[in-house]
Amino acid sequence: MNMTGLFNFSPHCGKSRSLLALYILHTLQNRQKSGYEILREIEELTGGAWIPSKGTLYPLLHQLEAEGLITADSADGNRARTGFTLTPEGRETLKKIVAMSGEHHKKLAHFRHLFLAIFGGGTCPEKELLFEIQMLVNDMPTGTEKEVEAILERCREELKKV
Repeated sequence: MNMTGLFNFSPHCGKSRSLLALYILHTLQNRQKSGYEILREIEELTGGAWIPSKGTLYPLLHQLEAEGLITADSADGNRARTGFTLTPEGRETLKKIVAMSGEHHKKLAHFRHLFLAIFGGGTCPEKELLFEIQMLVNDMPTGTEKEVEAILERCREELKKV
C-alpha cells in the first residue's frame, strides 16, 4: 500500500512533505537510524498495516539527503549499513511543519469525511461526538491542558462503567 502521496504537510512557506518524509525527519530527531530500522518502526507503529517498500523508502532518503535535510554515513563504506542523521536544516523543517499542527489536524478532518463517505455506511453519533471532542482538544488554548486532561479522565472512567 503506497501512502506517500496521500497526505502532504508543509510549512506556510516551503516544500510540501509526504507523511513518510515527515516521519523520517521525526524519527531521526533522537538518533541515527538505518533505512531498515525506519521500516521496522513503521511496521510496528501501524501494526503491520503499512510497510513502505524499499523502492519507496530509499529514494526518499536519498532525496532528503540531496536537499540537505539528512546526512548518510556508511559504516566502513558498506552501503547496507548506512545510518541517516537529521541535519540542523532538517530539524528546522520538521519544527516548522509540526508548529502548524492545528492546520494539519483540520486537513485530516476533511479527509475523514471522504473516508466516511466511502466506508461509513451510515451515521454513528457516538463516533461523531468523539471526533468533535478530538477536534476541540486539538484546538484547546495553551494553559488548559490539565483541566482538559481531568475532563477526559472522568469521561474515560464513566465509559468503563458502560
